Amino acid sequence: MMSRFFNDSPIESPVDDQYGIMPFARSLAKSILGIKDPVGTTIALNGAWGAGKSSAVNLIRGELEKADDETLIISDFKCWWYRGEEALALAFLQNLHAMLSDTLKDKVKDLVPKLGRGLLQAGPVIGAALSLTPAGIFAPLAGASANFTKRFFSDEDTLEKTFHKLSNVLKEENRRFLIIIDDIDRLSPDETLAIFRMVKSVGRLPNVIYLLVFDRALADQVVADRYPSEGSHFLEKIIQAAFELPTPLRTDLNRAILSAIETTCGSPNETQLKRILNLFHDIVAPYLTTPRHVARFQNAISVTWPAIAGEISLADFIALETLRLYEPSLFQAIRSNKVNLCGLQDRHGRGERGGDSRFEPYLRGIEEQRHETVRIALQRLFPRMEQMGYSNGFRALWDADRRVCVEAHFDTYFRLSLSDETLSMDAINELINRANDRDFLQAAFRDAARERRRTGTSMVPVLLDELNTHATRVERHNIEPLLTALFEIHDEIDLKIDQERGFLATGDTTLRYHWLIRRMTNERFNLDERTNLYMTATENASLGWLVNFTASARDDYRERSEGPRREEDCLTREDAIAPLVERTLTAIRAAAADGSLLQHQDLIRILYRWRDFMDNDPAEVRAWTDPLLLDDQALLVFARELTGESWSMGMGVEGLGDRVSQRHIRAQIDENTDILDVDRFRTQLERLQSSEQLDEQSQKTVDDFLSAWDRRRSGTDD
Repeated sequence: MMSRFFNDSPIESPVDDQYGIMPFARSLAKSILGIKDPVGTTIALNGAWGAGKSSAVNLIRGELEKADDETLIISDFKCWWYRGEEALALAFLQNLHAMLSDTLKDKVKDLVPKLGRGLLQAGPVIGAALSLTPAGIFAPLAGASANFTKRFFSDEDTLEKTFHKLSNVLKEENRRFLIIIDDIDRLSPDETLAIFRMVKSVGRLPNVIYLLVFDRALADQVVADRYPSEGSHFLEKIIQAAFELPTPLRTDLNRAILSAIETTCGSPNETQLKRILNLFHDIVAPYLTTPRHVARFQNAISVTWPAIAGEISLADFIALETLRLYEPSLFQAIRSNKVNLCGLQDRHGRGERGGDSRFEPYLRGIEEQRHETVRIALQRLFPRMEQMGYSNGFRALWDADRRVCVEAHFDTYFRLSLSDETLSMDAINELINRANDRDFLQAAFRDAARERRRTGTSMVPVLLDELNTHATRVERHNIEPLLTALFEIHDEIDLKIDQERGFLATGDTTLRYHWLIRRMTNERFNLDERTNLYMTATENASLGWLVNFTASARDDYRERSEGPRREEDCLTREDAIAPLVERTLTAIRAAAADGSLLQHQDLIRILYRWRDFMDNDPAEVRAWTDPLLLDDQALLVFARELTGESWSMGMGVEGLGDRVSQRHIRAQIDENTDILDVDRFRTQLERLQSSEQLDEQSQKTVDDFLSAWDRRRSGTDD
């Protein structure tokens, strides 16, 4: 029901009462109905900011209307619509005139307007001097100026006479008039006092009742500032009965908040519930202590959630939205410290960050009484802030939940849009649900290969990382068709722009393939099942991936210093290696024959693996490469593919070290290279270099390679 009340609107019906206000409203309405022969009787409904006073007024009015008492006439005076004491006085009298004229007609035709003219002629004096009472209407005005007296005392009836005429008319009535004045808290101090003075003076009329709605603590402060000697007596002279709005029970507030979350964000699943409730009680509930807090919170998430619905952790979202609304300095500090908050705790820096010092940057500007809440909030949201370590396995779980503590998802919480580090959950769900749809999968990855992120890389690593994170959600029977589809297009989507190099390198497309296949199969298939699966999936695999996969499967059974790998950790059975190698050699030979091998981006790696698969005999490889050394285009390809790079940083032995890594071009060839005729290759390349037949880019390729080769020969390429 709360979703109907946007922009902090008060409730209007008992159906929407979530805080148990109705019994109070019913009792107060009954009291009002029971007041007989009132004379400006004033009832105060007090409550703190956001406690639900306006909602209570609506419920009280509803109960009064339900009583269907024809002798009670109800009117609302919207005091906060007017600015300035004179405007308020005029509006108050206009409201009074309209209410009485509708009921009493000619009996009060000119009385209220006469009162208004007389009062408003006083001009600015009214704000400070007007304090009329039935016992002595003009007593406070005795010291006014002669000019004021001339204006005030015209040939018409005096204010006192007019007031008594109006009082006598009302006294004869068998009807009562209730004037509700809400939102007094919105007025300035002078305007607030003007309302109280009007009610105390011209408002003290027979059969008139006032319901004044305000925060008593704020009103007392206003009075104390203006009339220090009066204290609480000022309001006591005006108000005959005061009622304090009941404070909502914490249980009801919690229920309202959770209802708002469910209404706006949907029902969380069982796996989310524990974390949502942990963050709710530790972060959300401490800040949402009034109905208005709850309404403001729902209004906020109603705007922010739709933009990122389902793309982030609901628990983290509601916690951060609470901090954004009620702890803005902390929210900004979190936003500015992504590097320091995300990921796992630095084991080596644990001592430095121990104790409360790690919280200091986030506690600035926050009242000390809330420090403990802030510390708990930071630890709930960011495990790195806890004084304990977590393994990498936890990071995978946090990533799957799309928590704010994972760098790839952090920005989404603050930008109200998906970070290009991640995919929408709709896209991920579609990938998983259509894992057996070859055409769909391949089209999705081809589209990802064409899309560019702000870093210049494609979306392929993002798709693979998300699949890896959600690998366990793929149905077991869909894994083989999924891997088959991916194996077929590996080389097509294995882009150089995604081959992260340098200081920040974390992996390329091929490595991500390996992560994915092991995560998808190792815990769900035994060795025999994996062998059959991979033998099927590699039947039409692209060449580069087939070579890499076969080499990896073969390496599982190589002798190593730490002993052989456990068979259950291997990709395939050992007896599958020979047919797998033969399948790969057949594919290499076919590519060599049709010319596609020369254009393959993994040419050099494939040539070395070709040699390895032939029991380290390079003869077959050389039979293919040697004739190509007579082809200038082939020479350019070999030069380009044998040019590598390395990255290094100066350590500052005698001074400050480098802050960035530096790229170095290296020639990946020496006298021991056996996949081609090294001497002949050098000779032919030098001939090509000096031929003056090359375009600018080709010339640079040859020059850079030969220079790097020279440095390698001289031992100065490091």
